[in-house]
This record gives sequence, structure tokens and C-alpha cells, in this order.
Amino acid sequence: MEKKRKKVLVTGGAGFIGSNLTALLCEKGLQVTVLDDLSSGFKHLVPPEASFIKGNVGDAKLLSRILPGMEAVFHLAATSTTTYSLSAPQKYFENNFMNTVTLLEAMRKAAVKKIIYSSSASSYGESGDQFLKEGEATKPISPYGASKYIVEPTLNAYYHCFGIESVALRYFNVYGPNDEQQGTRAVPKWAKAALTGKPIELYWRGEQKRDYIFVRDIARANFFAFKHCIGARVYNVGTGTGVWMKDIIKEFERIMGRKLVVKEMGERPGDPKFAMADIGKIEKELGWRPETDLPTGLKHTLDYFRKKL
Repeated sequence: MEKKRKKVLVTGGAGFIGSNLTALLCEKGLQVTVLDDLSSGFKHLVPPEASFIKGNVGDAKLLSRILPGMEAVFHLAATSTTTYSLSAPQKYFENNFMNTVTLLEAMRKAAVKKIIYSSSASSYGESGDQFLKEGEATKPISPYGASKYIVEPTLNAYYHCFGIESVALRYFNVYGPNDEQQGTRAVPKWAKAALTGKPIELYWRGEQKRDYIFVRDIARANFFAFKHCIGARVYNVGTGTGVWMKDIIKEFERIMGRKLVVKEMGERPGDPKFAMADIGKIEKELGWRPETDLPTGLKHTLDYFRKKL
């Protein structure tokens, strides 16, 4: 007799990270349903093994039909660009926070007891420490960071009041294949510019240090969180190492074997100088570690965008 597959919902599963996660969950034998309004996602990125529903995570009636029987929700649906949050902050709080409350209420009514939430390192804001730990003060300096962070204490409240267990994963700088959104993330913009001979736009002279994590490792962290979802936990998800932004350009040059044109863009508000993860907690408690180093990940990323040209 065939073993019954566990059903899970992935909100935002047609986006960059969501589509990579959906592919991994299908590989792991889960029965996956993707909910995405395609405002920033693309249906062609959803693996054919998954079911797809076009809709908004803030639609309570739709959620009431989808959620019964689900083992867990992987919640990635969000408005996700720091720069744009400066011009439309209310939209970010409505989409990222209020829609999540709608989702939690629908989960409570449908008796779905697990949620894996895609949070952000933007929750920390500017810190005096280069390597950020989960126990540090959270003082987001952008509407985006604030809208992502505020969900975390809400998850804690829903666990203590209603028994919905959660894991909030604070992603650092994610890069890799399927990043087709028109945003400001450096690696996809730089990869496309490098492949088409256009100037690479560089802020702060590249003298910011970041923790770049390959998207497949992010997907793995979500799966580990699903397997070990107990209580209400928060984990950093990064590599535990940092790279200067200007050195990413040098790595692109090394891979491509030629010099790239760089356009200095000056300073940009909302950008902390350092943002790197201390990943000791997730290593110890979930047994997760990143598997893809930066040169390998950047090569995979370039290969992906080269095929898209």
C-alpha cells in the first residue's frame, strides 16, 4: 500500500525562493500546493509536480478552502524589496504583516498547526556587531525590515495562545537561479549586466560586507525547519562568512575571464554596512549547514541567466 504523502502549502511558491523550495519539497515526496497571485512570481517557475492556485494570501475565503488537511504552511508570500519600501511603506505592512495575520487566522480555523516563515536579516537593522545573533536587539531601519520582523512576535503569540508551532528563518542575502523579479538585488542585476556588457551599478563603493547564501541552501533550511518545527523558534540562515560587495564583482570577473564595467552609484538609505549571520544556533538545533560556496553558486547563477538571454 502506497504511503500517504503529507500535504503542504507554499505561499509565494512561484517566486524566486518559493519555486526553488517547491522543487525541493516535491523531491522529498511531499504533496505541494502553491498559492501565488503572480504579482512578482511566474507560473512557469512552479514545478509541474506541484498544484498551482492563483490567489492572494490575504483572501480568507480562498484560504478556508485550501488549508484543511494541510500538514504545514511555508509562508514566503511578501513584498520584498527594501528600496521600494521607502516609497510605499503602507503597502509593505499590509502585504507582509496584515496578510500574514489573515493566514494565521485561517490556519487556526482549519487546525493547521505548523508554519515555516520566511523572515529577513533586515529585522536586525544596523548593528555594532559584524556577525548577527538571534538574541540581539531587533531594530529594523527600513519599512521592509519592520514589516518582516513584526510577524515574528505575532507567531510567538499564536503559538502560546493557539498552539500553532512556527519557525521563522531570517534569510541573509539570497542568490541563485529563478531570480526573475524586477528588483534591486545585486547578484541577479550584476549577472545580467555582466552577460550583456552593461555597467554594474555599485553602491557605497562596494565597501559593505554581506553574507551571500545560495537559494538551494535556503530551501534545505526550510525543509529542516519543517522536520523539526517545535514551539516558536527563530534562526539565522546564512553561510556564517562575509564577502565585500566589490569582491563579488571580482569573482564574476574571475569566472568570466574579463574585466567588467562598474558604475559608482554613491550611497543608498536603508543599507547597513555589515550584515552577516552567526549560524551556530541553526547548526546546533536543526543540524543544517550550507553546502554551496560562493564561487560555485555564482557560476550556477551566471549559467542560469546565460540560458535566459
